[in-house]
Amino acid sequence: MKKMQELEDRLWVAEAKEEIRYKLCMYARGDDRQDAAIGKPVYAEDSYVDFGTSPEFGEVFKGSGQEWAEYCANTIDKGITANGGYYAHQMYNIAITVNGTKAGSETYANAPVMSPNEDGTWHVLQTVARYCDKWEYRDGEWVIVERIVTNDFGWHLTSEKLQIPYGCAFDETDPSYGALAYGA
Repeated sequence: MKKMQELEDRLWVAEAKEEIRYKLCMYARGDDRQDAAIGKPVYAEDSYVDFGTSPEFGEVFKGSGQEWAEYCANTIDKGITANGGYYAHQMYNIAITVNGTKAGSETYANAPVMSPNEDGTWHVLQTVARYCDKWEYRDGEWVIVERIVTNDFGWHLTSEKLQIPYGCAFDETDPSYGALAYGA
């Protein structure tokens, strides 16, 4: 019986880690597709996020995760593309610990933003950040209850040329919607 409980515990941890990794991907996908409905379920209704204070730009964001998902997808991201810019989120080096119905994670993230300058060149802002998240298992799923974001470093560049994206969209016409629906 003890061996069976150990296997059940290991399975619980493995499933928790996989769901948390998936939710982190959905957070980034919601931002990149400018679809808050994808990003909001990552957060608990009573969650808190703190994106810190930038020496360059001041306070970035402090509030609920639900508010952040809406603000990021509908204000920040749509503002970038409305001005002819591009961006993408990448999540990697994901470390997760699980203890029963609580978990913690540290996720490295890149979020390059490319914006056109009036002279035809491109401004590239690259940040390397870490999402330090506290998770809880509620109503049958893992949700973030607290996110503290560090901005470890970043840089600004000017580029003469940018490879213009192709084959992607910031709405349901993006091929990812069809691909993910196919496997559902």
